[in-house]
Amino acid sequence: MFQDLRGSALVWAITLSSGSCYVLFGYDQGVLGGLVAQPSFLDAIGNPSASYLGTIVALYNIGCLAGCMVAAVWGNVFGRRKTVLIGCSIMVVGAIIQTATYGAGQLIAGRLISGLGNGMNTSTIPVYVSETARSHRRGQMVAVQLSIVIAGIVLAYWIDYATIRTLTGEVVWRFPIAFQNVFALITMATMPFLPETPRWLYSHGRKTDAVTVLARLMDTTEDDEQVQFIKNEMEEALELEKQQPSFSMKQLGEKSDLKPLRRLVLCFMVQFFQQFTGINIIVFYVTIVLEQNMGLSSETSSLVAGFIQIAFWVGTLPPIYYLDKYGRRPTLLIGSVILLISLVLFTAGIAVNTDSSNNLALAMLILFQITFGMSWNATPWIYAPEITPLQLRHVGSAVGPFSEWLCTFIIVQMTPTAVEHTGWKIYLLFVILTALSIPFVYFFLPETTKMTLEEIDYIFVKDEARERLHDRVQEMGRRNSRPGKSEKNAGVTDN
Repeated sequence: MFQDLRGSALVWAITLSSGSCYVLFGYDQGVLGGLVAQPSFLDAIGNPSASYLGTIVALYNIGCLAGCMVAAVWGNVFGRRKTVLIGCSIMVVGAIIQTATYGAGQLIAGRLISGLGNGMNTSTIPVYVSETARSHRRGQMVAVQLSIVIAGIVLAYWIDYATIRTLTGEVVWRFPIAFQNVFALITMATMPFLPETPRWLYSHGRKTDAVTVLARLMDTTEDDEQVQFIKNEMEEALELEKQQPSFSMKQLGEKSDLKPLRRLVLCFMVQFFQQFTGINIIVFYVTIVLEQNMGLSSETSSLVAGFIQIAFWVGTLPPIYYLDKYGRRPTLLIGSVILLISLVLFTAGIAVNTDSSNNLALAMLILFQITFGMSWNATPWIYAPEITPLQLRHVGSAVGPFSEWLCTFIIVQMTPTAVEHTGWKIYLLFVILTALSIPFVYFFLPETTKMTLEEIDYIFVKDEARERLHDRVQEMGRRNSRPGKSEKNAGVTDN
C-alpha cells in the first residue's frame, strides 16, 4: 500500500509510522507515573523505599543513554529506517519482561531493555522526519511528532486511571504496561514499506534510489528541475564535507570551518536546559507532587494528573502552526520567561501551603505545562538534526537525546527523595536553571527557521571561512547544470 504513495500522502504516511513510534515514546515515559502509588504494583516489586523506587523508574533512562550511543556509533551504518525497526523490536522485548514482572530486578531489566530501544528511536526519528520534510515545514513536522509524544503521555495517564478505577488486582498495572506494544507493532508493520531518506541514500552511493525517493516525496518526475536541483545540492554538500577532516573524537578538538564541536555542545545544552525546567518531575511523578506537595488525596491526584497532562498536550498544538512562521529563538525566549514566572509562583504557593496558595500553585502547574508544550517541548528536538552537517547528523541527533536521558535520569532519581525531605526547596533548582536558559538562548542559539540545511552550515563559520566555502560551492556549481536559485526553498530534503 505505502509503496505507491507519493507527495503529501507519502509524507503523512512517514509521519504516521514515525508518530506511532513517538506515541510509544510518550506512553512509555508516562505509564509508570500513574502506577507508582498503587499498592498491587508496589507489592509486586517488594514495596521499595522512595529512593529505591526512584532508582527503578530512573534506570529506564540509562537504557535510553545506551540506545543513544548505539545510534551515534551505528545509526549511519544501519540507516534511519533499520535503526527504528531494531529499536522497536527491542522495546517489544522490554515491554514483555515488564508486563511479566514478579520482582524489582525483573522490572529493572525490562526498563533497561525498553530504554535501549527508545534511545535508538528518539535519536533517529527526528533525523528521518527532517530529511524527508521541506525546509519550510521541518519545524511543523517535528512539532507534530512531539505533540504525538505528549498524546502518548496523556493516553498512558488515562489508561492508568481507568484501570485503577474499574479493575482490581495485578491487571490494574500489567495491562497498561503491556498496551505499549501496540504502538511498537504499528511502526514495525509500516516502516518497512516506507522509503529511506534521500540524503542517507545519496551519501551511501545509492544516488539513483535517492533521486527516485525525491521524486516520490515531491510527486513529480525524476528529471524535474526541482529534483535535479536538490540532487545537485546534495552533491555539493557531500563534496564540501569531504574537504573537511573525517569525523573522529580526536578531531573534534581540531579546528574546522564547520565548527563540529560547537554544534555538538549546542545539541547537548539545549536538551539540558529543556530538562532542567523540571518538566519530568511532572511527567513521571505528578501524583506524588500533588499528594505530598499539595495535600491532595490519592484518587483526586490521579484524576487531576490526567487533566494536567491534557493541558500539556493542548499546549503542543499551536507550535505546529507557528514554529516555522515565528522562529525557534522567539519561541524559546518567550517560553522561558513564562516558565520562570509560573515556577516562581508555583514554588511560593506550595511553600506558603494554605488552601489559597495551593490553588495558585495548581493553576501555575497547569500554566507551566501548557507553556512548556508551546515552547520547549518540540524546539530542542528540531535543533540537533538542523545544526549538524551530514557526517555528524547521526551523532548530533544522538547527543541531544543523550543529554535528555542523562538529565532525566538525574531528575527522576532524585525526585522522590528530594520531595520527601526538602519539600518545596527542590524547585528552586529549576527556577535558577530556567532563568539561565534565557541568556543561553539569546547569546548562543542561532535562528534556523526556513533555512536549508546547507545554509545553516554558513552560520557557524567566520567570514573568511564562509568566503572559502562559498567559492568552493560556486566552483562546483559551475560544473553542474542547475536551475535558478529561486527554486532553492522548494526542496524536500534541503540538506
